[in-house]
Amino acid sequence: MEGSAAFTRPQQQRSRDALERIVASAVGLFSRSGFDAARVSDIASEAGVPVGTVYQHFPDKEALLAAIVAGYRACRMREIRELCTSAEARAASPRQLVELHLDIVFSAFSADAGLLRLIERKRLEDVSVHRDQSMANDVVATWIADLLVERLPDRDPAELRRQVHYAHSIIRGAVVWSVLPTVGELGEGLKVTDTGFAVEALKMALRYLGIDE
Repeated sequence: MEGSAAFTRPQQQRSRDALERIVASAVGLFSRSGFDAARVSDIASEAGVPVGTVYQHFPDKEALLAAIVAGYRACRMREIRELCTSAEARAASPRQLVELHLDIVFSAFSADAGLLRLIERKRLEDVSVHRDQSMANDVVATWIADLLVERLPDRDPAELRRQVHYAHSIIRGAVVWSVLPTVGELGEGLKVTDTGFAVEALKMALRYLGIDE
């Protein structure tokens, strides 16, 4: 999360370490217990800091969650932008671009399932979180669509962009649902960690976009 506007980097290493522990503890507790059930005192206890230290960095629990969400999103979007503007992406085939697109979705929910579960749950009740997350999704789909339009000059650009955005929304929605329950979705092929899930999603995306498998 470092480098995002959501966090003010403390000058002293000791304070930076404490802030990192607070954020890590908050993410864990919010993910396991839910935002409402988690208490600031529990976050402080798990982080090994006094409650007052938490309030030195954040005025309340809501501000802590907002900073976590904004910080994660800023860093994640920076990583995705770097991937989509890399020399490798510029030289990639249409199929490889679709693979990159799906890898962006699946890798995030595999590596950061707890945090993304928390964000998606908050999105259901907080219109600002929903708006910001929707805008981020739109940006990612647009980056991929721009690359595909360059690679497929014979295709109708507007129609191809529309299809990429639909594919993003549908596949990401399935992935979100697979991690939304704490225990994960039940049923064959419905866990984000199942390699078959990503393989079948890729097949569907390629067919829908009309790109050779």
